[in-house]
Amino acid sequence: MKTIVIDPGHGGYDYGAVNGSRYEKNDNLRLSRIVAQKLTDCGQRVIMTRDTDAFVPLLERSAISNNNRADLFISIHRNSSIAPEANGVEVFVQRYSPETTVSYARNVLNQIVAVGVQNNRGVSSDNFSVLRNTVAPAMLVELGFISNYTDNLLFDQHLDAYADAIATGALQSLGETCTPPATPGGGTNTAKQIQQTLNTRYGAGLAVDGVFGPKTKTALIKGLQTELNRSFNAGLVIDGVFGPKTKAAIPSVKRGANNNLVYILQAALYFQGYPIAVDAQFGPGTEEAVREFQRNKGLTVDGIAGPNTFAALFG
Repeated sequence: MKTIVIDPGHGGYDYGAVNGSRYEKNDNLRLSRIVAQKLTDCGQRVIMTRDTDAFVPLLERSAISNNNRADLFISIHRNSSIAPEANGVEVFVQRYSPETTVSYARNVLNQIVAVGVQNNRGVSSDNFSVLRNTVAPAMLVELGFISNYTDNLLFDQHLDAYADAIATGALQSLGETCTPPATPGGGTNTAKQIQQTLNTRYGAGLAVDGVFGPKTKTALIKGLQTELNRSFNAGLVIDGVFGPKTKAAIPSVKRGANNNLVYILQAALYFQGYPIAVDAQFGPGTEEAVREFQRNKGLTVDGIAGPNTFAALFG
């Protein structure tokens, strides 16, 4: 077992790069949570410098790693540019880093590129505080430009696959192998379990690969429409398109509910980067995830998933 520190860049009043209502700090946290869960599922000791929307000073981030004698430190960010055409993925290491650190960064970058990116910008060096002040081999991943439309599209479509790539590159670098738990319990296993459930329950015909792509999103919407028809006589066409009629049919789903609508809500939240239990029971963990999602999307924060919350998840 190794100790790996995952550092979601920015947080709290430090938004990072901004593109309209999209804040880098939120993207960083979404991705970091899934990376952390995947590494935990693989038997590693994982420490996050923040797991909420909180501001953490740069020196404190390095101190967390140093005090825990981490074997690897990965800071996760999104890039930005005044030129909207700027795009691609890049991994930074500290200037004059040893070849071992550079090779670790290269491993992670290669895994990300294999998922699919617009542009491989390579491994670069800089003097960022979290790299300069961290004792463990440290890297800073810039996963696409938040200022670029296609990079954002790729980020959202391949969120789980990018997380898996970072985790795989980290394990490869540290000479660790992943032995998933016997029963699904998070990370890639949870994603695959969701896809299998969609296949069994709704005949979705998905490849059970743990990747949240357009087909899985469509299958979730079809499942939602099916449940709205079954339980609320919505009379919807099962087409996998979240349109006005589907939105209008959404009831208020809140704490205490235990049904397939809750399962679909949890699955959608999970694929958006909120690694909650996907068990069809709307408990305190699901309520908190809904609240955080609403906060991140600028919605009324009440912990109740109604038409606007579902529209933000599927629209």
